[in-house]
Amino acid sequence: MYQAKTARNKALLMRRLVNMKLKNETSVAEHTSEFQSLVNQLSCVEVPLGDEMQSLLLLSSLPDSWETLVVTLSNSASNGKLSMSVVKDALFNEEARRKDMGTDKTHALVMENRGRPQGKQQRSGRGKSRGRSKGRQSDDRRSHVCYHCDLEGHMKKNCYKWLEEQGKSNSQPNNSSQQKNKGKSGETLITVSEIRVVKLGTL
Repeated sequence: MYQAKTARNKALLMRRLVNMKLKNETSVAEHTSEFQSLVNQLSCVEVPLGDEMQSLLLLSSLPDSWETLVVTLSNSASNGKLSMSVVKDALFNEEARRKDMGTDKTHALVMENRGRPQGKQQRSGRGKSRGRSKGRQSDDRRSHVCYHCDLEGHMKKNCYKWLEEQGKSNSQPNNSSQQKNKGKSGETLITVSEIRVVKLGTL
């Protein structure tokens, strides 16, 4: 496609090339093909880009998830210079490695899910265990017989009839204790009066 050699067209093409980013749904082959197309269009409008500049721009088009590869290539560049052939080979190798890792993870997840019981089975198992525990509790309650009222389902300490009788007995006053106290107080008064009589007689 013919591009006019105007400054505006040159700026637009350069902006597209600089802002270009590799997307997750795009393959490395598609990305490098689009990249090379923009480089060729810039060359047609007399803005040629050298091999090193192209390799740097291609590396800068990678997302943050590829940062490890960018650092590795930058540190391993001989004489501090990169080439398009080296960068392209590294991109294709990295893409293949990521696909293999994704396949391994998917296989591991499938095997893990196969080993787990299904949701209905888990729920039914939990329901059975809960039913058993409830049945045991009900059997235990039935085995309890109150020795006070001879009814099943509770013990004497929880018997409402026995508790009611205990409450009434505690609320009644203790007449015998009151009489004993009166008797003691009466004896004390007599003793005091006798002492007074003795003292008056001596006077």
